[in-house]
Formats: sequence, structure tokens, C-alpha cells
Amino acid sequence: MKEEKAYYNKLNIIRILSCIGVFLYHLNILKGGYLAVCTFFVLTGYLSIVSASKKEKFSLKNYYFSRLKQIYYPLLIVVFLSISMVLLLMNFNWINLKPETISVLTGTNNFWQLNANLDYFTRHVSSPFIHLWYISILLQFDLVFPIIYIILNKVKEKTHKIVPLLILLIGTITSTLFVYLFSKNTNTMVIYYNTFYRLYSIIFGLLLGYLSINYKSLIPNMIKKSFIKEIIFYLYLSIYLLLMITVKSNAKYFLETMILVTILSCRIIDYATIKESKKSKLLKFFSDNTYEIYLVQYPIIFFFQDLKIENNLKVLLIISITIVISILLKLILHIKIKKGKIIIWILRIPILLICFYGLYQFVITKDYTQEMKELEKQLAKNEEVMKVQQEEYAKRMKEQSDSWDSKIEEFMKNEEQLKEAVRNLNIVGVGDSVMLGAIPALKEQFPNGYFDAGVSRTDWEANNILISMKNQGILGEPILINLGTNGQCGENCRNDILRTAENRKIFWVNVTNDNEVHVNSSLEKFASEHDNVYLIDWNQASLGHREYFVADGIHLTSSGMKQYSETVYNSIYDIYYKELELEKEKLLKERENETKNKISFYGNDLLLNISNDLKTIYQNDEFYINKNYSFNQLKEELQERKQKDTIPNTIVFIFDESLSLKEKNYKDLLSYLDNKIIYIIQIKKELIHVNNPNITILPFYKEIDDNDFSPDKIHLSNKGNKKLKDYIIKTVKNSR
Repeated sequence: MKEEKAYYNKLNIIRILSCIGVFLYHLNILKGGYLAVCTFFVLTGYLSIVSASKKEKFSLKNYYFSRLKQIYYPLLIVVFLSISMVLLLMNFNWINLKPETISVLTGTNNFWQLNANLDYFTRHVSSPFIHLWYISILLQFDLVFPIIYIILNKVKEKTHKIVPLLILLIGTITSTLFVYLFSKNTNTMVIYYNTFYRLYSIIFGLLLGYLSINYKSLIPNMIKKSFIKEIIFYLYLSIYLLLMITVKSNAKYFLETMILVTILSCRIIDYATIKESKKSKLLKFFSDNTYEIYLVQYPIIFFFQDLKIENNLKVLLIISITIVISILLKLILHIKIKKGKIIIWILRIPILLICFYGLYQFVITKDYTQEMKELEKQLAKNEEVMKVQQEEYAKRMKEQSDSWDSKIEEFMKNEEQLKEAVRNLNIVGVGDSVMLGAIPALKEQFPNGYFDAGVSRTDWEANNILISMKNQGILGEPILINLGTNGQCGENCRNDILRTAENRKIFWVNVTNDNEVHVNSSLEKFASEHDNVYLIDWNQASLGHREYFVADGIHLTSSGMKQYSETVYNSIYDIYYKELELEKEKLLKERENETKNKISFYGNDLLLNISNDLKTIYQNDEFYINKNYSFNQLKEELQERKQKDTIPNTIVFIFDESLSLKEKNYKDLLSYLDNKIIYIIQIKKELIHVNNPNITILPFYKEIDDNDFSPDKIHLSNKGNKKLKDYIIKTVKNSR
């Protein structure tokens, strides 16, 4: 009787669901879809071992030829098709086309992306090849797998089949411990892209594959022959899907989840390879196309990213086109049709022609890597010079500040008046027996004070006492609290005290029996979290002075009462003294006027590259330069300066396309720049209309052409920088 052929439909289900997970992640729909890559790595290791073991004689030549045909040929087609489509149909300055494509073709794209600092999780699509890091790791594995397999077989022949199993087990444990222990202080991108941080998933697959071909499955026979196997498989699958839905890339347990999914994938695959007699052609069809779907999905997403289409329609189009193109790619490359050769070649010829165009563009495209490195070095050098100049500027401002400070020296001589003012404060005190014992000394320090202290009093009573004072109209300022010796109240209780005190200053005395009540650290935290709460560190002030206390180390002797009241007074005085200094700064109106007459230059790399030359002309003016300026950051800085009233009368904005402030952005900034003279240096020919007589748009783009830009079409060349410097000096200085 003919043996019934076995099929593995569930293995196809795993591949399809994992493919969907990655696809939806790339579409920014499924936040945990990146986890499916772990499953693909496990499958790679598993299927490599299983497929190789089924061959009567393992051939390096046949293996590499097979992988070239299945993996590399489709990759070549997609790469050069993508280059052609991007260059023909998109307005995209692909400055890294040459080095990035080389990294894809040589199977090193994952390392190239790490070096290029491309962030897989920020979703800023900057290349149609950003997903090909995964294929590079596959190619690297394919290169070394035959050697691994041959060595394992040799070891098995010379020793016992359990020895290679132990080698793989040790490799699995070692690689997992490596990624777990060495990833604690490692950038997430290194964990995600680096081959050595991904090995554990592949080795798990190798171990599972070796177990399956040399030993029995880990699933008991009783379960294999029972319907329970279906329940367990779909339970594992449900957990897998739940993790993909819930665990985002920035999750706290990101790494642990990837390891968990790797182990979970092994169990799912183990159950998925229980033999079935009925074949699902539909599952097999889509499973066979998962590689092609992965290859083409990101170039299509990249192409659609800037198209003005409703998002749901865009997603539907991307999915549909991806499936159609992946099927066509599979058909053209792998399917042999005896009667349909003409149709296949009708499809192949235009695709090959387009690919040759992409290959041609790749060959003739200049590699700008060195040029961009030089630009990067120049920017870094300019940054160093800028830091030195900023330090010199800060030093000059300090000297000016000292000069102004000397003008108000007489104001500082009035310190004695402050001491008397603090002494006459209408302070109110709420405390326990410690304060109660010190009331005579406190009253001497604060003759106008009002104190309410009692024996065994806790924090819980403070708010009611303060409310009572408030109702009587006797709640003065500041408030002095000495409670905690008998234990502390919770956060809500202290917040009640804050609400009752409103904006009054609260000075809270800590305790000397903290080893019993553990109050001081929470008081310190409480004070640090609220601007109107100040800690009086009586515990530190009295440390080592046993003469301040009676036998219990808490209550005060006569000398302790005196020192206690002085500590309270000095702490309160210090706070008011600091406020006096702040008030002093506000009185410097003349200094403010000096600030108003300056020019503030705001810019990113565009300003950085010409700032050294500009500072020889605008020596006393301000330069605010940040390579990574964002609109929100710029807005916050201007908002803060407006609050401090330090924005000068003239502002110049010099930003390149990497920030690209739009018309609405400038209109938004006007709320912080009312009545200011504003110059906007316009680099690109993009019309900006801001209806404000104080704003001047300077059309610098009319002075330059494409030759004045660096290869990235964002930064200016040396020639362009000189033109910009001369243009600013001519326009801004004369208009000032």
C-alpha cells in the first residue's frame, strides 16, 4: 500500500502570519509586528538543517546555487527595479544610492544601516531598502551554514549524534546570554540590526531542526495523536499574536519579549510539523510568496509615502500592489510553464530592461560618502570653534554683568534691612513638643510670629490648624512646620497642606529621630517637588551636638532652643536673600535695553558654516545654533526668552531644508516676536507670504544655483557659503 504523503499546513500558517505581522508593522499598523522577524530567523535555522538532511549527499555547489536562485536573484531584481522607479518617478535626492546598494548586494546592509545611524523604529522612511538589513543577515547565514552543517556531520560521524546536539545547545545558551547580558547598555538599534545580537534566534532554529531529524519530537505521542495538539498549537499562536499586538518597540521588556518569541516560535514550529494528510493549496501558495512579499513591500511603501491619498485607501493600494507584484515576481523567476513561455518572456523583457536602467544608474552614480564625511568633519570643526566662541561670549557677558553688579553695590549694602524685614515677618508655626519647647526662643527671633504647638502632635493635624487660622484671618506668611517626630502623614495629607497654604512659603523642619520614623528623605523629596516648600535641616545642623538635647535626643535644652531658633531664622533668611538677588536682576533696565539693540541669529548647519565669518562683522550680537533644531524647540526657546524679556529688536532666521520652516510656522512664531524686526533667509524657491510689515523675506535662492549646494542638496558648498555670508552682510547689516 502506498504511504500517504505528509503535509505541513500549519507551518505555512506560521509563515503567512509572520509575514503579515512584518507587513503591518511597516505600514505602522501593528506596533509589535517587528517580533515576527524572530520567528523568521528560527524558521531559517530550522528549515536549513531539515532541508540539508533530506539530501543523500550535501553539495556546497548545489546549496549555494539554490540560495542564489531563491534568495539572491529576486533580491537583484527588486533592488534595480526600485532604483529605476525611484529615479524615474520620485523627486528624491538619493545621496546614499551607491554605498547603500553596495551594502545590500554584498549582504552587509545591516551594518551599513548601523553606521549610517538609520533608526528602524522612528518610521521616517528615508530609503526603499531600509528593510533589507534582514536579508543581509540571511545572506551572511547562507554563506556560513554549509560549513556549520558539514562540521556537525563530521562530529556526529566521529563521536555520537548527541555531541553536535550538545554543541548547538551550548551555542544557543551562550548566544542568548550574550545578547541579554551585553545589551543592557547597548543602543536598541545595535540589538536589532547587529548579526551577533540576532544569532540566538537562528541557533534556536538549528537546534530544533537537529532535534527533529535525529531524535523524536519533544511532543509526547499521546498528544500527537489527540485533538489536544490542535488546541496547544492555536494557544501558542494566540499568545504569539497577542505579543505582536501589545509589545511596542519602545517597551520596557523589548529584549526579553524577543527572546520569549524566539522560544515560543520553536514550540509553534514543533507543533506545526505534526504530519497532516490534507494539503491546503491556498496556504501553500501564499506561504511560497512570503519572501517576495517581504522584498517588494517597502519599496512600494516608500513610493506611496508622499502621495496625497486618504490613508485607508493608501494602505489598501499598498497591500494590493505588493501582493500582485510579489506574485508576478515569483511567476517570472521561478515558475516554468511549457506552453506559456512567450507570456513569461513578455513579462520578463520590460522588467529586465527597467532593471538594466537601474543597474546603469547604479554604476554611473557617484559615491558621495567621502565628500559627505568631509562635510561632517567640517561641521564638527565648526562646532568646536563655535563652542570656544560661545565660551568667550559668555565670559564677555559675565564681565558686563559684573560691571552692572558694581552699579548696584549700594543696593547690596542694604542687607541689614533684609535681616530686620525677616525678623518682623508675620510667621505662623505649627509643631509638636519640639517646637513647643522652643517657642520662647522663636518668639525672640520672630516677635510678630504666631505659634501653635502641642505634645505628641502628628502631621495629620497640621492642615486643620492651618484652616482654622485661615478662617480667623491670622494665617500669615511664611508657614513654619515642625512635625514628623511622631510619624508622618501621606502624600494626600501634605497636598492638603499645600492647598491650604496657597502660594505661601512653607518651611518644614526635619527630625533628629529619623532612624525611628524615617521621615527626612520623604520631606526632602517633598521640598524638591514644590517651589514654595523649603527644608530646614535641623538634623544636620544639630549633628554631633549632644548638648542641644535632653536624654531622648529629640527635645531641646536651653542651648538647643537657642540654636534651633537661629537655624530656623538663618534658613528663612537665606531664601529671602536669594529672592532679593533675583529682584536685583530685574531692576537692571539699562542692561535690558542693551540686549534689545542686539541682533539674534537663529539657525542650524546653514548658520554654523558661516558663523565664524559673520561674527567678525556682528561681534556683539547673538548666535543661536543647533544642528538638530526643530520647530518646537525653536518655539520654546523664543517663548522662554519672551518671558525673560531678553529678545532683541532684530531676529534673523537662517535654516536649511532639514528644518524647512513653513509659512504657518513663521506666523506661529509672531506671537513671541511682536513688534520685532524679522529677517527670513529663503534658501529654496518656496513662496512665503507673512502679512506683517516687520517681516522681510530675503530671497537668497535668487543668488545661487545647483552648483552652490553640496551633494545632499541641503548644505551649501564652500562657494555657496561665501555667497550666503556676503548676502547677509549686505542685506541685514544695511537694514539694521
